[in-house]
Amino acid sequence: MKMRRAVWLVAAAVIVAGAGVAQAQPAPPAQPPPGAPAPAPTVPAPAPTVPAPAPAVPAPAPAAEPCTRVLDVHAVDARHHAPLADVAVLVDGAYAGATEAGGHLLAPGLCAGVVTVNADRPDYLPVEVTVELRGDRSLEIELTPRPVEVVVLEDEAPPPPDMRATTTLAGAALERTRGKGLADAVAEVPGVTQLGSGSAMAKPVVRGQFGRRLLLLVDGIRHRAQEWGLDHAPEIDPFVADAITVVRGAAGVQYGPDAIGGAVVIAPPALPTRPGYVGDVHLVGISNGRGGAIAGRLQAAFERVTGLAGQVAGSYRRLAAPRTPDYPLDNTGTDEWNLGAAVGYRRGQAEYRLAYTHYQARLGVCACLHVESSADFFAQLERAQPLGVELYRADFDIERPYQGVGHDLALARGRWTRDHLGTITATYAFQHDLREEFDVVRQATTGPQFKFRLTSHDLDVALAHDPIHLSDHLHLRGTVGVVGMAQIHSYTGLPLVPDHVAGGGGVYAIERLIGPTIDVEAGLRYDVLARTASIVRQDYLRLVRSGQLAMDACAGGVGDPVDCRSRFHTVSASLGARRAFGAAAVKLDLSTASRPPNPDEQYLNGTAPTFPVLGLGKPDLGPETTYSATATVEYQGARVAAQASAYVNRIDDYVEFAPAIGADGRPIFDVLIRGTFPRFVTQPVDALFWGADGGVTVRALPWLELAATAAAVRAKDRRDGSFLAFIPPDRVRAAATVTGARLGPLRDVSATVDGTATARQRRYDLLSDLAPPPDGYFLLGAELQGTLRIDDQPLTFALAGQNLTNARYRDYTSLLRYFADQPGWQVLLRVTGRFDAAAQP
Repeated sequence: MKMRRAVWLVAAAVIVAGAGVAQAQPAPPAQPPPGAPAPAPTVPAPAPTVPAPAPAVPAPAPAAEPCTRVLDVHAVDARHHAPLADVAVLVDGAYAGATEAGGHLLAPGLCAGVVTVNADRPDYLPVEVTVELRGDRSLEIELTPRPVEVVVLEDEAPPPPDMRATTTLAGAALERTRGKGLADAVAEVPGVTQLGSGSAMAKPVVRGQFGRRLLLLVDGIRHRAQEWGLDHAPEIDPFVADAITVVRGAAGVQYGPDAIGGAVVIAPPALPTRPGYVGDVHLVGISNGRGGAIAGRLQAAFERVTGLAGQVAGSYRRLAAPRTPDYPLDNTGTDEWNLGAAVGYRRGQAEYRLAYTHYQARLGVCACLHVESSADFFAQLERAQPLGVELYRADFDIERPYQGVGHDLALARGRWTRDHLGTITATYAFQHDLREEFDVVRQATTGPQFKFRLTSHDLDVALAHDPIHLSDHLHLRGTVGVVGMAQIHSYTGLPLVPDHVAGGGGVYAIERLIGPTIDVEAGLRYDVLARTASIVRQDYLRLVRSGQLAMDACAGGVGDPVDCRSRFHTVSASLGARRAFGAAAVKLDLSTASRPPNPDEQYLNGTAPTFPVLGLGKPDLGPETTYSATATVEYQGARVAAQASAYVNRIDDYVEFAPAIGADGRPIFDVLIRGTFPRFVTQPVDALFWGADGGVTVRALPWLELAATAAAVRAKDRRDGSFLAFIPPDRVRAAATVTGARLGPLRDVSATVDGTATARQRRYDLLSDLAPPPDGYFLLGAELQGTLRIDDQPLTFALAGQNLTNARYRDYTSLLRYFADQPGWQVLLRVTGRFDAAAQP
């Protein structure tokens, strides 16, 4: 009897446990006390209920199924639809993590059913969303900025990554370039070199393209100046920049036809929004080319007038003529200053900005560039030193020949944000460029022999429309705009270029389809340009005699001056795609663009003291058209950052400026009163450019960083396979940086050693050049840097050396190579102080 009661008690316990697991049946009656007898009729009563729960046991299977659902959360700004990083995400009250730089967070291990998602960031209003999970799901959450932050928002959300290969110099990377010219500042970017004719006169070269094919953009304004000469350095002070971005590849849709080879975008610092004062001061001392530079910037936001801010900035640079390893480069000193101011005002969803900058420079021209005859020129090529080098000096004197350059830029910009529409930006810019060149003349002559004055007006109106949401993770953003330009060029002096007037305009549209991992961008632009040049009849006849122009090409060839009218219609288009793979991304850009010839390419007719050739233009040139393809791979990891690009660029009617070759296969020289000059002519050729460039930075150890860059570019005339002139040779650069916490009173100490190897250009054609390319060379550099804090304000010291082995070398892309070596070893001392007296947020 006791055994039977025990059996029934165990059975009842099993039934109770099964019912509890199933949660489908009410709990059975409580067990009787151990001492109480179980009534006989009730003992079998639960027996029929044993099979009843059996069918209910499989019922809870969905709840018991492993929780493997994944929720992909994408946090974006509600107005700009820009991705938001560092957004805290909670799922059903449990912290799932924070979004990364792209605004994404993956929350794995979720169960099927309804979940509540909360997203929060201090500067945004919190958001709560309820979603049902039946499988893996993506969820886009739009966050609205807190009202108290509206008045301090910077311009607009950062744009999505560029479809082309880009490199930005900012922060410490930009600081290392202080005291250098613009071309020098960007020369370490992969694929960038410089073209020049003297130590202080150089311009950037990007993938073999320069000057007229490389747009310089300052504060959103295209730089309008006398950029055509090989010796004409940009009238831009790098001290104005808070960041310099080099765009490698055709960007004609975004920036216009003059960006057929790329762009250098110079961005000044944004005006402050916190009441108070901030600023910086830079001091640079230079050993070779004795002298230095000083620059400063002061910014302020005013507490009494909310939204009002201003800035004043200026710089001065004075350098003596530098020395090569064996002799000075006589008369190549620099005297340069820059001064500017800006004021901005924000109110609600409107912003206004006024700015003005003046640049002034006096740049000496090396005495070595002048020769008396063609025999002297070829004899010079065989010499290790220039003729008359025993008279050269490394002093501050700037004598004839020299350039005097002044450039003014004034702009007015308004930006208005309209709900349900987007942001409208209107910019008007006025530029005045005055260039005077002084040649060696009789002592009684005091004025310039060449005087160029260029006045330009630019108007740009653009609408960046609000994102158009196509789905949770797919939206469209883009910009449409119109541009207009009017220009007057006046020239007085010896025969060189004519007066001209020009006017034009354009319309463009760029749209980008943005997805979680794939972006697709397409753009289209149309431009029209009309230009009229007035050529003195004597110069016109010289172009006819040289074969550069038909007699009846302009106005029938009658009149004095002869009016040459040109009208160009150009179209640019681009199609790009970007695919992200976690920390890596692959980009493909297909572009076509047409560029009208510049006035010098059409009408150049003479020589200048800083331009030791006789140049002849071709007035009947048509536009050159490029078809390019670029593939870029990027990786941005915690310890490794890398970028590599390969490109091909076909240019129809490429405007080449190269030596004229006579019937005997030798260069043609023209004998003028002022000396003997090799003749260079402008002619259209069908060119093909291709190459690769890139770089990698590796944080090998917490205290060691390794970096390397490389670039190679090739260019041929497709008609006969000959090589084009002035194409940069292959270049490789490597650097190692060691960082430490402290060294005495200095903090954030770092030491860098770098080396640059430039190969000899072996792909050349003597029929397109005056002399074989110079030998390759290796340059060694080093830098030691540290920061001292005074009253919690940083004061940074840096000691840097260039060409520390004092190597003798000549650059293939410099006209100076025909006459002299490049400067020798140099030491720079930089001191940078920053102060911040603005109210803390």
